[in-house]
Amino acid sequence: MQSTNAAGKVHLSEKRIDLIMIELSSDPYVLKPRNTPMTEADFRLHLNISWCRGVLFNVVALKNAIAVVEYDALLWSDDSIMFVEYKDSVAAYKDLSSRRVQQMNSFAKNISRGLGYKNFAFIVVVKGLEEGTNKGGVEVLPLFELGNYQPIFVSSITELEYLNKMIAKYTREGKDDFVKELDKLKKIFEMEQT
Repeated sequence: MQSTNAAGKVHLSEKRIDLIMIELSSDPYVLKPRNTPMTEADFRLHLNISWCRGVLFNVVALKNAIAVVEYDALLWSDDSIMFVEYKDSVAAYKDLSSRRVQQMNSFAKNISRGLGYKNFAFIVVVKGLEEGTNKGGVEVLPLFELGNYQPIFVSSITELEYLNKMIAKYTREGKDDFVKELDKLKKIFEMEQT
């Protein structure tokens, strides 16, 4: 609320903050924002957003109104999306099981596909970690490396992923004619996805 005194000066008598709540639907998931912990300030300062078109912080994915997974950030471009889990200490990271990381990666892939993104990435970022590592097949970064991080996206389309594995296998085996046919199939499949 604004009020003006006799001298014409404007005084603010109360502050008003409007929050816009965004919900994204990725059948069978609904993505909703959650409260932001103060411990994530360092994470936000280090985040490289130069490659993306948008960011959502602190998102919970609900399935049948039950929270199944939370992500500290979602970053997206035209055809790719990245999911980030942040741990504010090495101890908190150690409490995160490999199985849970694999589940979060799987949920990220399914949500990506449901939202129409062809590619996705899921990473874990840890404050205080000395060097990058891998947990549950997922890249784990120290917080200080996040500012220069360029995502390495993988396909969210399972069929295309399987086709790539087959092409690699038959290339190693020297079956060039079969690889050419698989490449044609891959191109057809990619054209249908656009």
